[in-house]
Amino acid sequence: MPVTSAHTCTHTLRNDERIETHLIEPLQVRHTADLSFKNKYELLKKLDQLPTSTADWICHEWEVVGDEVDEAGAPKTEDVELWRRDPVECIRELIGNPAFREFLKFGPERLVARADGSEIVIEEMWTADWWWEMQGDLPDGATIAPVILSSDKTQLSRFSGDKQAWPVYLTIGNIAKGVRRQPSMRATVLIGYIPVTKLECFKKSTRSAEGWRLFHHCMAKILEPLKAAAKDGVEMVCADGFIRRVHPIIAAYVADHPEQCLVLCCQENYCPKCAVPARSLGDPDPSVMKDQESVCDIIDDQDQGHKPSDFKDLGLRPVDPFWRDHPHCDIFGCFTPDLLHQLHKGVFKDHTVSWVTDALAGGADELDKRFKAMPSHPSLRHFKKGISLVSQWTGTEYKSMERVFLGALTGAAAPDVVRAARAVLDFIYYSHFEAHTSRSLALLESSWRAFHEHKGVFVSLGIRKHFNIPKFHAALHYPLSIRRLGPADGFNTEASERLHIDCTKRGYNASNKRAYIKQMAVWLNRQEAIHRFQLFLDWAKEEGRAKLASERTGEASGMVHGHAAAGGDEDADGDVMMSEMDAPDGMLPPYVIAKKPPFPAVTIRDLVQRFGCVNFVQNLEAFLKTVFLSRRRPPTIFIASQTFPVYRRMSLYLPALRQVSSTPIKDIVRASPRQPARPLHPATPAHFDTVLAWEPGVDPTDAGPVVSVEGLRVARVRAIFRVPATFGARFEHPLAYVEWFTPFREPDPITGMFRVSVSTHHRRHRSSIIPITSIVRSCHLIPVWGRSVDPTWTTDNVLDKCQKFYVNPYLRHHDFILLRYLRNGQ
Repeated sequence: MPVTSAHTCTHTLRNDERIETHLIEPLQVRHTADLSFKNKYELLKKLDQLPTSTADWICHEWEVVGDEVDEAGAPKTEDVELWRRDPVECIRELIGNPAFREFLKFGPERLVARADGSEIVIEEMWTADWWWEMQGDLPDGATIAPVILSSDKTQLSRFSGDKQAWPVYLTIGNIAKGVRRQPSMRATVLIGYIPVTKLECFKKSTRSAEGWRLFHHCMAKILEPLKAAAKDGVEMVCADGFIRRVHPIIAAYVADHPEQCLVLCCQENYCPKCAVPARSLGDPDPSVMKDQESVCDIIDDQDQGHKPSDFKDLGLRPVDPFWRDHPHCDIFGCFTPDLLHQLHKGVFKDHTVSWVTDALAGGADELDKRFKAMPSHPSLRHFKKGISLVSQWTGTEYKSMERVFLGALTGAAAPDVVRAARAVLDFIYYSHFEAHTSRSLALLESSWRAFHEHKGVFVSLGIRKHFNIPKFHAALHYPLSIRRLGPADGFNTEASERLHIDCTKRGYNASNKRAYIKQMAVWLNRQEAIHRFQLFLDWAKEEGRAKLASERTGEASGMVHGHAAAGGDEDADGDVMMSEMDAPDGMLPPYVIAKKPPFPAVTIRDLVQRFGCVNFVQNLEAFLKTVFLSRRRPPTIFIASQTFPVYRRMSLYLPALRQVSSTPIKDIVRASPRQPARPLHPATPAHFDTVLAWEPGVDPTDAGPVVSVEGLRVARVRAIFRVPATFGARFEHPLAYVEWFTPFREPDPITGMFRVSVSTHHRRHRSSIIPITSIVRSCHLIPVWGRSVDPTWTTDNVLDKCQKFYVNPYLRHHDFILLRYLRNGQ
């Protein structure tokens, strides 16, 4: 590679393209940048001088003596290290962090959906029952810091090796859940690494029990400072500048089912929370909750050799629990719904999908065919090879399958099988609500009762003999847990899975893989120091801007002026996106579309042949008549060579909804023909998406917020275009050529989905031209398959070949709200 200068090298490619790469000479950087360090070692020492967390890492070392003996007859031993930080100091830093000032609450609140207070809203932890009950048990003036713990063993080594880490995370319920879920906000901190050891110094018969005892011993050591702080309180400087006496109380514990059983000293085939027998887990009614004091007494009796019958009936383990004597802590009420492992992976993928596949006519092959032929959507993953061949599933793939699963069953499964699957999906979607009311909780419970009403079909088909599955039983505790601690999205194990990357895996990759826990702790300290220093620089920069603005305008010093970055979004084709209509301040534009049309001059002939706008001329004439009415308009002669600027796509914004999203969601509508193959680019299939649009004659400006399907119809967008200026100056919005489907009627009693079909007139698609402001959102249609899939149907042509469809309510949570929740709540 020839070097042409000290800073730039070039390389000629076969297609004569030239790529420039800037090379920086290390010596030149050292001299010109005037750095205060000479090498990497000195740089790291500089980082170590930055202020870090107030909670220092502490290492406890001890020797575990086993019951195995070596060749000399002496007991075998293992060295164990526990790395931990003081949780009270971590809480002090979280509650006093100025970055969280706008997101902190220091007392319980009550939200109501109705003025008479008959319907409460549970949105954050401070709006749920636990905080209200606990506040009444503490002296006046006390401030509660609800401690949320999470622990999960994770794999460190990749491809080979068995290196593992067992991190323990902590956050507080005073911080809004939307902030806690963001790893970049650092609202959840690592407080310890539980040692991962094989305990080979013990016999196989006792190794598991000793592992349980080691876990509880380490957790007791990590959380020991919380006992005195929860009982007496600790004065802390809060982010708003006030000093409060804070009582950090263990309120919630986020973990998967095996970890829950480990923490609660329970065998894994029992419910860790209630006293239901293992053989009654399939019953639709929950049992009484376990009592912390009683369980400790039973374990003590067992340890003293009394062998109480309750020890076996509750499936307990002979372990001294770490949560013993923690003030105000009810550990059995602390465990929250685990959406990822209990619902998406357990209830849905591992069980429901397996049972339904066995009950389906044609089995897995038929189900794969339906997934392959499923119509596409921008927010939907297409399983082009079906689902039976997917070997490694992630949470995203579980959710993608749930979106179309019910529609894939229709026609090939018995009605009760479909009803059972529908109940499971409804329960999963209601569980994901970010804000609950008494009505939504009632629907959550009724959906699970519906599953129990129809689950017998799997027994009658010989697929199941019983439903004594702990993850199914756990669903019964969801409503109570939500009322007590808040919606399940604030305690999802997906957050801790994501934290493994930042707090554990990256630190391990930066180590030399020897004594890696110590190196991971040092690495994490440096990352936190850099983050704190960056926050200081950002604050200093804003203060400087405020001071400069004050000097220029004469305003009082200290006011920080907000600023917004200029520029527009960019779509996948590199087109700068802009709103075609100025929106008021603080409001989103009604739509977003490319500044320059990707197809600047499309003839009527191409619109008919490539886009499928068969009745384009007639519909445009009809639209122009409605616009101009009796007024005179410029004469127009439609010829095949008449051109129109055509867009490939447009974007809308689904509004923020308290139940599913605190921010608007971008919604893309495609209307692009097939693109032939080019060098290095394969052919692109046509995409003409379906939408919900206001019926002709409905003024979108007078329609108001969408709270039902009344006045809406399904349509397929064939083209998005502008009318040339020669047609008159009345068209401030682009237009859309759409093909209509039949109006909404009563939903199907088995699937609960609306059923529509292609609307025709004289054996041709009923179509019209509408302003794109009449389009409310995209939607997804699922074909009515029949007993088996037509072999000629593919994902690219099924919307053209099929005539009858279901409107999918599971595409997004916004669609579930409109098509299922609002309708059921009426």
